[in-house]
Amino acid sequence: MMKLKKHLPAATLLAALFISPAQAAPIANLTAWAAMGDVQVSSLTASLTTASLIYEDDFPAAAGAYNLSGVGTAEVGIPAGLEEFVGLQIGNLDPDPVNGVMALEGSALKHTIQVQAGDTLSFDWAFSTREGLTTDHNDYAFMVIDDVLTLFGDVASASTGGRFSQTFSAAGTAQIAFGIVDVLDYGVTSRLDIGALALSALRLRRARS
Repeated sequence: MMKLKKHLPAATLLAALFISPAQAAPIANLTAWAAMGDVQVSSLTASLTTASLIYEDDFPAAAGAYNLSGVGTAEVGIPAGLEEFVGLQIGNLDPDPVNGVMALEGSALKHTIQVQAGDTLSFDWAFSTREGLTTDHNDYAFMVIDDVLTLFGDVASASTGGRFSQTFSAAGTAQIAFGIVDVLDYGVTSRLDIGALALSALRLRRARS
């Protein structure tokens, strides 16, 4: 069984992942994407955390010790908060609101792209956390494509990384968002790293064959 990785240095994490696939064109420079919360970007990679500047996320470390950007996390469940930023309705990021399991804070990155039918969006992702293995404070990473929420990388399942891809069935404009949230508490930092983000154009490959 894969064990949960903790305290992963950023340089080690990014160097171990993120090799762009063949015949895939990088999407627009990630520094041009819109961000909310604690988001650190380069042209090809992005790191998002749940590390606020006001809560002692990882006591005895000081508040903000694992914050990457100097910007505090965004609140979930409020007007103009994280959910609305990524194109969701308020409450959509709560894992189990009936039983009081709520997402509280987090960070996100978004961008709008043009796609054609058959284009495939792909990226590498890595999830790390300072939480112990738990099903209660199940911080998780997610993506949203045109208001459709997909969860990946969480504490409870010990999911630590992989490659994601999605093929578009129709041409048009697509909004893509990545995010990570704290669940049930503000107390422990979790982190999402994204790299090798690319859009493979099926129509171009066919034209060259």
